[in-house]
Amino acid sequence: MSNAFKKGNKTFLNLLLATFLIGAGAACTKQDFGLPSESQEFAASVQYNNKVDILIMIDNSSSMAQYQNKFASEVPAMINSLNAIGLDYHIAVVTSDMRSGGNGGRFIGSPRYLTNSSSSLVTALQSRISIGQNGSDLERGLESMKTVLQPSYLSGEGAGFFRDDAYLALVVLTNEDDYSADSVSSLAQFFDALKPPFKGTTKAWIMNFIGVVSIDGECNTTADFKEAGLRYMALADYTGGVKESICRSSLAAAVSNMRVRIVEILSEYRLDSAPKVETIVVTINGKVIAKNSTNGWSYNPTTNTVRFHGTAQPGATDVVQVNYDRATGT
Repeated sequence: MSNAFKKGNKTFLNLLLATFLIGAGAACTKQDFGLPSESQEFAASVQYNNKVDILIMIDNSSSMAQYQNKFASEVPAMINSLNAIGLDYHIAVVTSDMRSGGNGGRFIGSPRYLTNSSSSLVTALQSRISIGQNGSDLERGLESMKTVLQPSYLSGEGAGFFRDDAYLALVVLTNEDDYSADSVSSLAQFFDALKPPFKGTTKAWIMNFIGVVSIDGECNTTADFKEAGLRYMALADYTGGVKESICRSSLAAAVSNMRVRIVEILSEYRLDSAPKVETIVVTINGKVIAKNSTNGWSYNPTTNTVRFHGTAQPGATDVVQVNYDRATGT
């Protein structure tokens, strides 16, 4: 073999090796040496805790019949929407009449609470809501709700309604404020102790209010008197609940907004680690969902959660997947 051939062959091998090393070096510059991507897929069948216990407080004082009937007319749509997304619900109704001999402080109707398997569910709930207006005019709705959530009641007449692993949704229909003895702060403490936060971050109860939201508007408590539901609204603000006017010609939007808020919280997902937000990709049943606070998803860095909104809210059996790159240092 000639020296020229050996020299040429060696030159070729060196060139080949250099090309390989340059190529390897180029690949390394593109390699992400940060933390690996993370994929969270939430259970294949039930994607979130779909249990919700709904306690509705109906003001049954004078002048309330018209509002009860408006609320009752929205029951069919409300039940259909709850069923459509696969919620497992218990619904009980109490009144604001806590005087001696009044019907407050206990679940009204028989059976004491309704579920998605109750016979004649819609008509049964409507009859409880349209309870009439012969109750006390000193409304103590919060006291009534607190009374039925005491262990003594839940272990007796109210047994079966309250579930430790269910979200608690309190719904109030009234055209006045509350006159219970307990302060708003002590009531908040009671409900916080009754329902500790889910996953250590998200409140496990919510107050939703339909009533007089301001005395500056045209909505009156009665023909010549206005009283906003300040105590109820304080608890709604504390829990992130909705506040809706009772004086609208229809309560369809009010009831729909309450349902939406409940599902938003039920379908909230807490991520295992902090993400690089720009890398988050969310899919429901394989379809990519846009980041959109109206009809999509949003990320809350304080609680490290993804929440769904509007038409993007998943059903209880939908397959939800969240992919993301973990933030550096997490």
